[in-house]
Amino acid sequence: MRYLPLVIALFSFLGCRSKPLPEQPPEGPETGLRLEVHDEELAGQLFGDRLHAEFLFGGMDWSEGPLVLPSGVVICSDVPRNQIMRWTGSGSEVWLSNSGAAADDYSKEPGSNGLTLNEAGELLLAQHGSRRIARMLTSTERPEARYEVVADHFEGKAFNSPNDLVVADDGSILFTDPPYGLPAGVESEMGFFGVYRVDPRGQVSLLTKAYERPNGIGLSPDEKTLYISNSYGERPIVTATPVKADWTLGQPSILIDGSELVNKEPGYPDGMAVSRSGNVFATAPGGVWVVRPDGRLIAKLKSTGPVSNVTLSPEEDWLYLTNDDRLLRVQLIP
Repeated sequence: MRYLPLVIALFSFLGCRSKPLPEQPPEGPETGLRLEVHDEELAGQLFGDRLHAEFLFGGMDWSEGPLVLPSGVVICSDVPRNQIMRWTGSGSEVWLSNSGAAADDYSKEPGSNGLTLNEAGELLLAQHGSRRIARMLTSTERPEARYEVVADHFEGKAFNSPNDLVVADDGSILFTDPPYGLPAGVESEMGFFGVYRVDPRGQVSLLTKAYERPNGIGLSPDEKTLYISNSYGERPIVTATPVKADWTLGQPSILIDGSELVNKEPGYPDGMAVSRSGNVFATAPGGVWVVRPDGRLIAKLKSTGPVSNVTLSPEEDWLYLTNDDRLLRVQLIP
């Protein structure tokens, strides 16, 4: 059933319900976000009667991998600058330098991209510069550029530039490996761009190489569906693929198809977040698409620039967005 899009004006909202973030963001630049509603009932359950959005900080070269740490600290990657930034509550500061474990001039994108935590609360990084998935050896309370390799090769060949990752309940790490972090003129050793699994023993297996530019990745709450974004201009899609008990994949179906909007609205299918209720918050042309697992479009968070990735706070009362050079957030009803 189709609904006429209802555009809800943007309001600045300074309250903070997400714990334990003690500091309030100051009044600042407009977010440029607006809500386009496609299912009034479901959108109302998520966003209330109006959109509450906040600008947290800007000034990055290209922001990626937002993550809320257990302490409440919010971080994100600045990939070209080879840094992870921290929101201070009134601005930003460098939380970790050399996040890609490589020289700053290795490529145009030497730093970390996707970030997540493992079951022990340790930081896992998709590192472009060192072409690997790595674990930070220090705690998130005392970040240092000291890393342990989780995976850097498959069948004797180096990865391209691991981009995004998600951790399953059994400890498996699933990640994508497009070419975006490779230096100019450097060919892929793999010869393809895959999606991989690192099992709890550290063994790497290829899940699929059917995507031209696999990018964002997510799992349904029951871990029976794997979501993959393809940021390829000729096939800009987000797919939903059944996952079998042995981690082999079934036949994918298209959840989002952005073909008609590419080059008309900013952005491509990129990062995503999946809520405990199964809602998929996927970046795509125009901003962030909020979709039910059955494909029903709930709403779009329309943006004036490309949104690279999103993450949910632990309470799922905030959605954080890396929006070009900025970090934004939108309040949700948990």
